[in-house]
Amino acid sequence: MHRSAVIVPFVALALLAPGCTRTPAAVRTPSPGPSVTTPATTVPSRRPASFDARRVLADDRVLAVTIGPREAASPAYRRAAGYAARVFARLGYTVTHQRFPVPAGKSQGFPVGAGVSENVIATPPGYNPVEPHLVVGGHLDTVTPSPGGNDNGSGAATVLELARLASLEPTAMPIVWIEFGAEERRHPGTSGATFGSRYYVAHQSRAERRSLRGMLAVDMVGNGPVAYVCHESLTGDGFVNSLIASGRRLHLHAQRRVVVGLFSDHYAFEHAGFTVAWLWSGDNPTLHTPRDTIAVAQFSSIDRIGRIAWDTLRTLRL
Repeated sequence: MHRSAVIVPFVALALLAPGCTRTPAAVRTPSPGPSVTTPATTVPSRRPASFDARRVLADDRVLAVTIGPREAASPAYRRAAGYAARVFARLGYTVTHQRFPVPAGKSQGFPVGAGVSENVIATPPGYNPVEPHLVVGGHLDTVTPSPGGNDNGSGAATVLELARLASLEPTAMPIVWIEFGAEERRHPGTSGATFGSRYYVAHQSRAERRSLRGMLAVDMVGNGPVAYVCHESLTGDGFVNSLIASGRRLHLHAQRRVVVGLFSDHYAFEHAGFTVAWLWSGDNPTLHTPRDTIAVAQFSSIDRIGRIAWDTLRTLRL
């Protein structure tokens, strides 16, 4: 997540509860294009699937500690993308690496070179892109100096956990899971960030555009007392309303926010006309600093947002 925003006051549906992005490295630039990983075989569980924030924290630790800062065109980012791809494949998904160019620029004041980043895309068995489906994703990259425990190791790892649950218990609509590359800013303005999600949207076929019913972004969900359910309110409230209803049903604190200029990967989808929602735990003083470590990511915040997301995704039809 990167900050350049106005949060518009809105009548919040407050739900009482118990209980919104590197070290530069020269890279060899391959020709942009997809590659595919063949899925492994998984055995479905007979028990109801439930969100496990401990698994999220374990994956976040790999991203933020074992790998560390993950500038979008760096070798560290490629290691993170490889890790996510292996997790998806073990869960039975077909994995595609969608590579795209990113320009030179600055990441939190640090010069970064031009190169290639990638989206890691996981589709379920039997997926047909011309049939109604959802996209759920979070960005895998960080700004240069930050290990990204919260922004956005917490969101990227939550996406992996939600994909695990969907591999055990089929969702009402097929879901395409995406770990986006190059969300973090390299230049000022809307064209200077969210490169991966903008590339994905721009390269959808007409049939895919017609069949995509909504997009959920999971970004910076590791630290905060509230599950903020955000969008710009440009394309309808269906996804947002469903998430708020899940919060109410689970007695978890969820609150709607209309955001303008606070960009995450939902931005490209919403501005292309799709219904979206962005799950966010709120701003944090460690954002885009070396202090955004794994210690920032808290079980309670991840658990709250993950449970709301899974409750919605299990039954949502848009």
